[in-house]
Amino acid sequence: MPEEQHTRAPRTFHAEQVAPTLETDPAQESLANALRASFNILRVIMVVLLAAYFLSGWFKVDPGERGLVARFGKLCTTRAGGRVFGSGSHLRWPDPFEEKIRLSGRTFELEIDTFLFSRLEDDLGKQLSEILPSREKLRPGTDGAMYTGDQSLCHGLWRIQYVISDAEPFVDNMGESAEAFEPILQRLAENAIVHVVGGRRVEEVLGTEIEGLTSDVRRRLQTELSNLGSGVKVTKVVAQTIEPGRVRPAFRRVSQAENEKQRLIQEAEQRREEILNQAAGPQYKELLALIQQYGAAQTTDADPQRLQQMRDEIDAKLDEAGGQVAKLLREAQTRDSEIREAVRREFEDFTYQLEAYRKQPKVTVTRLWTKMREAILSSKENEILFVPPFGEIEILINTDPNRAIEAEMERYRRRGRPKDKGR
Repeated sequence: MPEEQHTRAPRTFHAEQVAPTLETDPAQESLANALRASFNILRVIMVVLLAAYFLSGWFKVDPGERGLVARFGKLCTTRAGGRVFGSGSHLRWPDPFEEKIRLSGRTFELEIDTFLFSRLEDDLGKQLSEILPSREKLRPGTDGAMYTGDQSLCHGLWRIQYVISDAEPFVDNMGESAEAFEPILQRLAENAIVHVVGGRRVEEVLGTEIEGLTSDVRRRLQTELSNLGSGVKVTKVVAQTIEPGRVRPAFRRVSQAENEKQRLIQEAEQRREEILNQAAGPQYKELLALIQQYGAAQTTDADPQRLQQMRDEIDAKLDEAGGQVAKLLREAQTRDSEIREAVRREFEDFTYQLEAYRKQPKVTVTRLWTKMREAILSSKENEILFVPPFGEIEILINTDPNRAIEAEMERYRRRGRPKDKGR
């Protein structure tokens, strides 16, 4: 026994001999490969989605737009230090970290029919005179109207045109779009219309002074918007106003009478302008003002020296005048020169004859008598009759019509000579 134990050699075991041989399953290997590929694709997709998410913060501002970015309700600043992003592309944080706001720079228009009668869809876009109802009473809650300062009613359709001039205060105080702002604008516009129309007569609301009405509404509305810091500028206010249907014929007759009155006034002013231009030329306004001032000074018993000074100013202005005044002044100056020359010649002739008479009285008298007789006998206005030297005769004289015509023509020729010379 001991010898057997001593003769046994120890046994050694190798791993290759102990480990059992495992056979690989092709299906499991394919599934593992597919899962690994799917996870790789999922990783790529997640990276792409993550990149796309961050790139979604990139926003573009078109020309004519203003862009703003709000981060948790507070506007962000640009690199230049402002809060309004100009046209172009900008990279920002994606939603919901930052909200992008784009405001158009175009002109918006808001129609207000609060003060108008009810309309059908087919009536939209038509003139108010085409769809004006002729019912006798207005229906509260359906038909709107404006109440004027003289306690009259009229209808009105208003259009407010505006632009967002300053985007930053607009977003801070009004909203993020024109649609969100228009309810506020409508309330403010209605308030302005009520105040302005309530201070005017109905003729001013319906007549030719509608431009003044819309201008006052625009100014009042702009003041309210500026006080609110809206960043909105009202560019134009347009209104269509019309009287109620039952009283429209009476209003039209009054309007026609007023238009006729204005037309006659304009024609009279134009005629006055023409007459004054023909009378004194373009300087008639200054000349007329000086004459009126002179008349007023006369009524207040002004200083004679002051009156003389004003007359001198009028005379100086008359020398510069044109038209009929200038023509009459030239004719008067020509006539004045002729009269002065005639008087001077008569005076010189009288002086000469007086001196001759003093030297030779009889000769001078005879010469003057001969000259007078020759002038009488040679005048075409006188008719010479030769009477036979015997007995008593009866003469029936009828004026020669040809001589009368010749004399009349001669008088006209003499009368026209000074004018011809003045020209």
